[in-house]
Amino acid sequence: MIRVLIVDDDKLARKGFISIMPWSNHDMVVVGEAANGAKALEFMEQHEVDLMFVDLSMPVMSGMELLQVTRQRFPSLRSVILSFHEEFENVQTAYRMGVLDYISKVRLESEDDEQILKRIQQQMTGAAMQQASGQPPAALNAAPEPGQNGRTQEEEGWSGLEQEWRSNYWLYNESVFQRLCKQTAQTKVSFRRLEGLFMRVLSQLETDLGLPAELGSDAADVRSAVEWMRDFRNRVYAQVAATTDFTNTTTSILKAVLFIREQASGTLHAEDVADHVHMSRSYFSQCFKRLTGSTFNDYLKQERIRSAERLLCETNQSIAWVAHAVGYNDSKYFSQLFYEQTRLLPSEFRAQFIGGKIDYN
Repeated sequence: MIRVLIVDDDKLARKGFISIMPWSNHDMVVVGEAANGAKALEFMEQHEVDLMFVDLSMPVMSGMELLQVTRQRFPSLRSVILSFHEEFENVQTAYRMGVLDYISKVRLESEDDEQILKRIQQQMTGAAMQQASGQPPAALNAAPEPGQNGRTQEEEGWSGLEQEWRSNYWLYNESVFQRLCKQTAQTKVSFRRLEGLFMRVLSQLETDLGLPAELGSDAADVRSAVEWMRDFRNRVYAQVAATTDFTNTTTSILKAVLFIREQASGTLHAEDVADHVHMSRSYFSQCFKRLTGSTFNDYLKQERIRSAERLLCETNQSIAWVAHAVGYNDSKYFSQLFYEQTRLLPSEFRAQFIGGKIDYN
């Protein structure tokens, strides 16, 4: 059983939270409660606790202060924060400190209690497996086979989207990003769940990039949350384009992506891009594959085909002209590559766009 401690200065809130949540259905048992961080530490010195639900705003010792102490004193303890929605910056900071999830007190009555605990239980189980096996998080967070654990089709679809957002390939690959945005906007996932995912993903990226990401959000639904991600990505690229610092690997690969986009229509080799971002050829290739999910040659091909898609939709120029514009002198070879990427010939792609069957984005 997962041993749970509830930490909240509001006694009625504590009692209510303890009583309404279906703990036993998810292998959890509440072993104690505390009115502030100091009392929580006293309890944990005497009792084993696996999971702590902690309010951020408390007297004597706040939830944030408690999280900082427990990270050092109880490294195996996992935490979930209880927060009012407007405490965005505090929630964001808590995610950087490794909390599993947050529960908005404002929305608690409208949330599915079973789904909340199920999600937390799955993350607890995944973390335990990771510690025991040494597997990377991606291997444990990967979406299971359809039907595993009796999950619905919607839940399976969401798991796949969640994994893709966490992989961060969308930050580098325009096609992946546009597809993810479209699929996420159409998903039936709750806004709170999506917002929590986005905050975790962006907080980690803020750290990885070494850039001020300014993650404040006024999103109120799924679609506006997706637009928040679009805006974040655009600002990151603007910051990357302006910086002259090549010491951060993530930033350097993003600068490489910008350079590839600018030079894709000409003759371009991995050595050229590696030189541009002050990396050796071998180290650049290794980092590029790890961060983007594609080899340099495959990425260049994808970028050229995407540019071709845009030109096919936005101009009436011939296929040969489009091929040459994106870096291919042989239009037959270009058509073959285009078909491999899209399962359509360039002429078919243009016809379907004109007929409204393709929404180019």
